[in-house]
Amino acid sequence: MIGLEIPCSSYAVNVPLRVDVLGIVTLDFKGGWKVRVEANLAAGLGGVRLKVLGLEWSADSPVLGRVTIRQADVDVTPLSLLEIASDQPPKYRNTMFLDFTVTIERPPGGGSPLVLSNTKTAKLLNDNLPVYPPQGNVYQLQEPVDLAPIGAPNQVVAALLQFPLTVMHNP
Repeated sequence: MIGLEIPCSSYAVNVPLRVDVLGIVTLDFKGGWKVRVEANLAAGLGGVRLKVLGLEWSADSPVLGRVTIRQADVDVTPLSLLEIASDQPPKYRNTMFLDFTVTIERPPGGGSPLVLSNTKTAKLLNDNLPVYPPQGNVYQLQEPVDLAPIGAPNQVVAALLQFPLTVMHNP
């Protein structure tokens, strides 16, 4: 299983993105991610560590144009976890640690596309998976994610408030 690459497609609808000068804009994202099994977990009932190899979601907005979420520097993001939560019946807990950039094609006030970065690693969780890879299971963002211009983490200008992501294995 080590080295196995698992691609998944996903979508998140009615995602509230708070943009400081506009308020909340609701977006529908489509895209996916690919992970690779890196190592076994010895703790608890066991499981594996997953490295995110790539992720991208995009949404079209009449106000902001295309909004794209892409994986940021992969070397600083902690490995994600797939843990066995129970044996009978089998249940899995998948914690995805994600660092990404958000590109807003038409930022409020005009100008060139605005590229923002999350100020701390985002955590998406599904703690009740009956099977892995997921088959239409919903992951939830564990807390809002502040977004700031790259290199200026203290100048938060937007926040991803929720990200209810439905994930399907895409063999």
